Amino acid sequence: MASRLLRRAAPLIVILSFGALPLHIAARTGAPSDKSIFVSVLDESGAPVKDMSAEEFRLREDGTDREIVSLKPASAPLQAVLLVDTSDGAGDLTQDIRSSVAAFIREIHSVRADAPISLMEFGQAAVTAVPFSTDNDVLEKALARLVAKPGAPSVLLEAVHQASDELAKRPSPRRGIVALNVEPSDEQSREDPKRVVESLRKSLAQFWSVSVQRSAISTKMSNTSAQSGMMINAKRDVVLQAFAKNTGGNRQMIVGQSAIAGLLKTYADALSYQYELTYKRPSGSAQVVQVGTTRSGVKLHASGFAPQ
Repeated sequence: MASRLLRRAAPLIVILSFGALPLHIAARTGAPSDKSIFVSVLDESGAPVKDMSAEEFRLREDGTDREIVSLKPASAPLQAVLLVDTSDGAGDLTQDIRSSVAAFIREIHSVRADAPISLMEFGQAAVTAVPFSTDNDVLEKALARLVAKPGAPSVLLEAVHQASDELAKRPSPRRGIVALNVEPSDEQSREDPKRVVESLRKSLAQFWSVSVQRSAISTKMSNTSAQSGMMINAKRDVVLQAFAKNTGGNRQMIVGQSAIAGLLKTYADALSYQYELTYKRPSGSAQVVQVGTTRSGVKLHASGFAPQ
């Protein structure tokens, strides 16, 4: 979640809005316990900030201030799923997609060699190309085999849901989903966005998205198909923005493939250099967690879903 900057030490925290994707979680009672969340802190250039202290953070759950117990560099293994567009519209960007995603993998493993990464494509169907692996050669060989499928629609929302469900089964609570897709495209996911949000709440995976905006819809598409595709894309855009905001990730729309690599590197660094922020929950459960900082000139990325 991108935090509004706090200019003073008062515990004022940016309010997270779940907009049109509400969650209804029954309250539970229980003993006091310590809870942890993972927070990325970036400066104005997008570089990770590595010298934050616990005293510079403020945290609330469901509008109630919580006591921060500790802050430390995250040591839990990072687990990530890379979602790669293999729909029809991605055809002439294949080489740029491959090289940028390969650079992302190498960047992650240069800092977190123990980070398992899974590779998934979402042209026509959401298909896992490589299960979780820390081997760059295995990942890059599979990446080299991914090609756009002629006439294939995008099923990005289905891929996000599947990736989140798979991450929820992984042992480490530190999780991320990074999606690279081409705009506009024919999005044909039948997945209900509310079900995807519920899956993201359970996995607590941050969602980071890069959308490469094309100048025009392919001339192979009819006018009717083009208009339909633009309408679908508009709806998908709103949903993807909500996913990123609510999970503490980021969504960027770029024009031109030359910017893909740089943006994916920023995402890789944000995920690699996270903090583990531990706080005390007196009792029960919570729905929404909100994080802020007293330091100016930085942006926080932390999930809005309270850990259970």
